[in-house]
Amino acid sequence: MAKGATIPTRVTADVAAAATSVAQAENRTTTEQINYWLRIGMQVERSASTENRQILAVATGDAQFATLNPQEREVAHAVIDARIAQRAAAVRLGATVRRSGQTTVSIDDDGHLVELTPDGTRRLL
Repeated sequence: MAKGATIPTRVTADVAAAATSVAQAENRTTTEQINYWLRIGMQVERSASTENRQILAVATGDAQFATLNPQEREVAHAVIDARIAQRAAAVRLGATVRRSGQTTVSIDDDGHLVELTPDGTRRLL
């Protein structure tokens, strides 16, 4: 792909909102901010430094936070938060629970609570 070429992609709303809120102060567009963060993340994961390996070991549960200094702990927490957000975005917990026969409550696009029953009935609360 040619340098500077783009392809359509989706990002979660929380990432887009965070990028938008930071982008202006950094004199970037939202897309430029997301790309900037992406490149930082790629470099962290590609880095073979002992420090980064230790941070990733803590983030995956293979080492203890006590082995990190305060700045490394912040990075490890950020990695963990990003992984949690990624997994949470991929899981359809409500649908899984409803298949087991339980009623769930969700928030619709307008911010209203909605009760969802296993048979597919929706009721505004």
